[in-house]
Amino acid sequence: MEEKMIDIISRSLGGQPTTSDEKQELETWLNENGNKRFYEGLEMFSANSKEALRLPQANVERAFEKYLGKMQQSRTALRMRLIKKAMPYAASVLLMLGLFSVMMYLGNSDSGIAKQEQWLAAIEPGSQKAELILDDGEVLNLEEKKEKDEIKEKDGTVISNTGSALVYDVSAKTDNQKITYNSLVVPRGGEYQLQLEDGTKVWVNSETRLRYPTQFADNKRMVLLEGEAYFEVSKDKNRPFIVKTQGVDVRVLGTHFNISSYADEDAIRTTLVEGSVSVMDNKNPDENLLLSPGHQAVFSKKSGDLENKKVNVDLYTSWKDGKFVFQESSLTDIMNRVSRWYDVKVFYQNKEAGDLNFTGTLKRYESLDRLLGMIEKTNEVKFLFKDKTIIVQRK
Repeated sequence: MEEKMIDIISRSLGGQPTTSDEKQELETWLNENGNKRFYEGLEMFSANSKEALRLPQANVERAFEKYLGKMQQSRTALRMRLIKKAMPYAASVLLMLGLFSVMMYLGNSDSGIAKQEQWLAAIEPGSQKAELILDDGEVLNLEEKKEKDEIKEKDGTVISNTGSALVYDVSAKTDNQKITYNSLVVPRGGEYQLQLEDGTKVWVNSETRLRYPTQFADNKRMVLLEGEAYFEVSKDKNRPFIVKTQGVDVRVLGTHFNISSYADEDAIRTTLVEGSVSVMDNKNPDENLLLSPGHQAVFSKKSGDLENKKVNVDLYTSWKDGKFVFQESSLTDIMNRVSRWYDVKVFYQNKEAGDLNFTGTLKRYESLDRLLGMIEKTNEVKFLFKDKTIIVQRK
């Protein structure tokens, strides 16, 4: 019966005659769940048959095998065989639209839609989670601490863990002890807060490592940052606060600012909210900028240049307040943030898609499908999903 149905559908798509009984069988098959929409997709392909005949069929078939893989369900297997049967008619359109377009036709069946919805439902936004690495190398999983807890270090430092933040208290620490260091490591899909011993508050973003002393020295306060963090630095005119990154040092006395210094991005951005900061190339101290509020220092890793830009600070600091804010932001920049926060991979079917610009605001704890749905409404791109990977397709 299956072979017969394939033959009937193939002849129907090719404009070849069918009997009245065969037409009735085809009508019955079309009324089954999801088949009519699939058939309409094949009709669109067959409309371009003349051009298609000049294109190689074998390469397209191999590509189908690669992307669709082994299919176990009889309905899907039948559709796969139908596509191959109709390949002489469909090849040109398939190559023009890209293989993922055909996957969308397959996905438009109820089972395909359900699988995509299940995939999106399984992708949850980030949460408060991190690892604390103590000076002696002990690693504590902060996500597992559900209630307020205290961590006591050997030097007398007491660290209170609320489940979303660490607070350092050195009142019990004895004098004349060597400086000890902790590291807060926040994974993809995580964020955490920290209050250092001087009262400085730090919001630490996804995929970030912050190394800091449990008690600062008498002449300066210094921390090391890889990733992104927002600082509210307690004022201390006798001890400058210095954030060191793999490119620039940011020096302040007391202020609010954000630093983004991810290793996979081409620039380090220091955005000032209030107060003042000095940003210096740590390999060339003569190259430095003094920022005023509402400005951003952009350090190019490739050229070593420092640029002072007037910016909307919300675009760079809203993450700590639970929001995504975009203003003419490239899709590449948006999806970089999405991939870290939702812990997914992103693949661009073509480079042009990543260069598109979008504007909008969304709560950081919204579901992933809402964010992607807002972008899709622009009719500029389409998102496909496979194995925790978002495939970006230009429309």
